[in-house]
Amino acid sequence: MKRSSQPLTKLSKRESNKLQRRAAILSAAQALISEWGFKGTTMQEVAERAGLSKGTVYLYFKSKEELYLSVCVMGIAGFGERLEAAGRSASGLEDRIKAVYLAYIRYSLEEPAVFRVLRDTFLEQVRQNLSRSTIEETSGIIKGWLENESRLLQEGIDSGVFAADLDPYAFSVTAWRMATGLVELALLEDPIVVDPDNMQRMFEGSIDLLIKGSRSVR
Repeated sequence: MKRSSQPLTKLSKRESNKLQRRAAILSAAQALISEWGFKGTTMQEVAERAGLSKGTVYLYFKSKEELYLSVCVMGIAGFGERLEAAGRSASGLEDRIKAVYLAYIRYSLEEPAVFRVLRDTFLEQVRQNLSRSTIEETSGIIKGWLENESRLLQEGIDSGVFAADLDPYAFSVTAWRMATGLVELALLEDPIVVDPDNMQRMFEGSIDLLIKGSRSVR
């Protein structure tokens, strides 16, 4: 086999350092926004958490809104990769839907900072501090992700597994908000409110109930 004459592209030390600094800024912003919210987080605090100067942070992100949007995009990408992998790992249609749902919950519990940042994009007290373009972009990203997931439901409708009048996007939104509520309960870690030993059964039972109610009557 003839070897390609094209040399492999290797990042220079300068380029590698730039990528590392950008990743450090995003990681710091994600942690701070999760803890203090968008309004309560300053670029100075992000810089200090990342071990950089405030001026350096502004070299990578022109404003706090741009940084916030990048954090959201990064979070959605992480969720998307995990959910796609979960969907591929299961065989039957209903099993794929359940796998995606449970993967969302697992990833949220493993990465609570990511979960909280994305959850808070829909809070009015957060939105009132964002420009319309940032709100539209963050909402559009999440909507696109939900539309991708709703394609699984459409497969079920087309094959007769689910009722013909089922709205696949509405199902996806309902499942997402239901899972989000369960994650919030789990993150409380309050045994008086929720028995930790029953959480997994609650996770599985909730999606089983939603799927059962969506099946085609034969």
